[in-house]
Amino acid sequence: MDEDSRKARRTTFAWVIGANLAAWGLYFVLTKVVGIDFDMIRQANYG
Repeated sequence: MDEDSRKARRTTFAWVIGANLAAWGLYFVLTKVVGIDFDMIRQANYG
């Protein structure tokens, strides 16, 4: 059981790191490539 919990922890850690990298990659694409920034979104929402 100790080996299973260690494997599950490693898998969860890998998923967290992967999700973090994906989120930062998407942020980079939206801000640098597409040109969207959060000030633009805020102005569109609140005028």
